[in-house]
Amino acid sequence: MVNGGAPAARRLRARCCLARVVMAALVAALFGGAVFGSAWAQAEAAEAVVGGAFEGTFERTFDAAVALVRAHYWDADHLAWDLWAAEHREAAASAPDRAAFDAVMRRLLRALGDDHSTWLGVSAGTDRITPTDVGPGPPRLGVQFGFAPGRGLVVERVYPSSPAAAAGLRRADVVVAVGGAPLGGFGSVFEADGALRRALEAGPATLTVERRRVRLEVEVVAERVPFAAIAGAPYGHMLDERTGYLAVPSFNEEGVAASAHAALAALAEAGAVTLVLDLRGNLGGRLLEAGALLGAFLEGTWADAVARGASAWTAQVVREGDAVVSRLVAEGGAVMAQGVVPAAAVWRGPVVVVVGSETVSAGELVALALQDRGRARVVGEPTAGNVEAVQGFTLPDGSRLLLAVADLRGPNGLSFAAGVVPDVVSRAEPDDLARGRDAPVGEARRLLGALPFTPDRRF
Repeated sequence: MVNGGAPAARRLRARCCLARVVMAALVAALFGGAVFGSAWAQAEAAEAVVGGAFEGTFERTFDAAVALVRAHYWDADHLAWDLWAAEHREAAASAPDRAAFDAVMRRLLRALGDDHSTWLGVSAGTDRITPTDVGPGPPRLGVQFGFAPGRGLVVERVYPSSPAAAAGLRRADVVVAVGGAPLGGFGSVFEADGALRRALEAGPATLTVERRRVRLEVEVVAERVPFAAIAGAPYGHMLDERTGYLAVPSFNEEGVAASAHAALAALAEAGAVTLVLDLRGNLGGRLLEAGALLGAFLEGTWADAVARGASAWTAQVVREGDAVVSRLVAEGGAVMAQGVVPAAAVWRGPVVVVVGSETVSAGELVALALQDRGRARVVGEPTAGNVEAVQGFTLPDGSRLLLAVADLRGPNGLSFAAGVVPDVVSRAEPDDLARGRDAPVGEARRLLGALPFTPDRRF
């Protein structure tokens, strides 16, 4: 449960945006989220899809979407396309209104089964996608909680620049009471978190917190903070005098990689010579940001995008002086898009990456690239292998969809579709965390202490 915004959707698939089909959309779309081509490019694509004038009926929109998917889906043999379309055509053509039609189209795209392709429909009153609301919401602490029955709410994550961070709350703290009222007797995290929220909405509150074997009283004041804007910010600290810890919760926002590089530099300055890189909960985002983060650990080609049996482009990272440059390079060498971290960290020491079952898309790709290159070992839970890259398309009636147009693989041909297979399988349970034990981080520290390491060679 996230006390600071809407609960995180476990199966939400983040977007590694690229454009491969419409070159004008390509440069604009790279890693800006759901981005669509220019007006002329959209019109050109529409003409190619429907063959001319469009009158706006649901049936024509359906046929245009089907033709687009058949033309540009990364795997031409993914489905029996005629049967796939026939299963949904009648419902789409007979839909009584836009809401019913959109529901059919969502089912149509879900049937692709890749967890990236999505029907977005039409944004009411605008020809642009409405950005995710990152403005202030209800007063919150900015904490992600688990629940230990009989004890209370277990702090799994504290958002940076939040009231919880200002109050000194830490991961593995257990909030056992608010205003003297126990929280351990509730039946679920939702009930306990609801009680906490109600207390916070009434004004300043006193939390009773257990930190290992010490009980603390913590005064907190919830605030209207744009938690959605800070939720993906990297953060780090020292685990001990030699081991740094860096968490990267998302690659959604521009500048994530620069923040991560700054955090790495701070850890090195604090004396860290080994690193735990925590990607649990990372739902992906901008591929250029993911590549720029990888530039702290490796150089060269780290992923190959394959579409319809051929290489479409490669993801590369290079160092230029003090800068790291993350690029997408087309066949033939043309740079399609790039991002730069001007003052980049260089990390040559041992690395262990921690992943969870909810780590997906670009979050998986970073772990897979480091593991594939022998640059890091991985601890945690197996991931699902949702590593397609998507492009946004606009249909002639203004409807929008995201479509998986490439599959990402290792530069040596290794398929990433199986997801991350950890070197050591481990899971953090709320009860363990409430006792101050984060099992995956503990396993990571054990590996870091036991394994010899030479940069750019496998363990």
